[in-house]
Amino acid sequence: MIRVLSFLLLVFLSWNCKSKQESLIEEIQELLEEQSYEKASGMLKDYLVKPKSDDEVLSSEKPETPRIVELSYDRKRLVYLEDSKLVWRDASDGSNGSKSLDEVPASLAVSLNANFALAEYPMTNGCRLFAISLKNNDLLYESGAQISCRNRGGISDDGSKIYYFVDNQLYEEKTVEPRTPKLIVSKEKIVPPFTGLKARFYLYPIGKDFLLFSGNAGSYYLYYFQPEKKSVEKIDQEVISPLIYYGTGDSAYYLGGSIGRLHLRRLQFGKGKPSSSKLFTISRKEINPWKLPGKNEFVSNYSGKVHLWGPSRKSQVLPLLCERIWLVDQNKVLCENEKGGLYLTNLDFPEEDWRILKLYEEARDK
Repeated sequence: MIRVLSFLLLVFLSWNCKSKQESLIEEIQELLEEQSYEKASGMLKDYLVKPKSDDEVLSSEKPETPRIVELSYDRKRLVYLEDSKLVWRDASDGSNGSKSLDEVPASLAVSLNANFALAEYPMTNGCRLFAISLKNNDLLYESGAQISCRNRGGISDDGSKIYYFVDNQLYEEKTVEPRTPKLIVSKEKIVPPFTGLKARFYLYPIGKDFLLFSGNAGSYYLYYFQPEKKSVEKIDQEVISPLIYYGTGDSAYYLGGSIGRLHLRRLQFGKGKPSSSKLFTISRKEINPWKLPGKNEFVSNYSGKVHLWGPSRKSQVLPLLCERIWLVDQNKVLCENEKGGLYLTNLDFPEEDWRILKLYEEARDK
């Protein structure tokens, strides 16, 4: 009896959701016949912006400062910062948690599995660093260094060490007293493409090691940094953006080429020195590539739209309006909409959503 009632309830909820979509489509068609294009476009946009009934809403209010989102290398652990509230959730075991920070960090970086975070707090002349445990409360370490807020530091996956840049040089510091920062990579070994410009440096964890970007103004070198050996090695140049998009398995994607001619590049890591390979030319609307599992396809967002694309398929706009997206776990899209809401949604869309998208494009273009 319980199973029957549960089944009937699911059928009712499904029918109810579908009926709302169909009712909206009927109302929009009437507005289009009346040539009320602006009203129709507004109603359709409102539907495409909002999370659906089966989406998971993480936050419905826009924070006062820009939201910071970080992912573990396997995309299973999500960490995001809303003002002074630090939130994390793990797709592999369903665990989640949050903690309130005393101040609002200027930036945030996470360890390989996102069990630890490195937060930068602004000061009068630079930033100070805090190492924070996201598993429990066994680590809250303040570094003695005052650093530039221009760069992105790193933290080891066990939380025992942090890495940061001072005067274009890389330092290592253990997260225990007494504070003992050590210079491990001099500036001569991580030079940027243009030495006349003020360089920026970014660290991203790959296994026990890190990727290190050095450069500025759309031109970077990519280095392979091994903390245990205190060594760096250049693995790519003509890099446009110092951003990494973790893929599936031990892979990551980033942008190379030159302004006006963008190339997607893939980095394989996990066994010795990472290998970089040039894939194919991409357009501006494909510049934040999140790889789908098992397919040579990606999702990106550009100008409020979400695109599904690949080297052997035509780019397709999805019935989803997001200002920023991240691909969490295997194929769940984390969407931040124009109202500042944050929610998780699947990439499976009912036929009615595709019809609503088509009507929205027609009404908007009138």
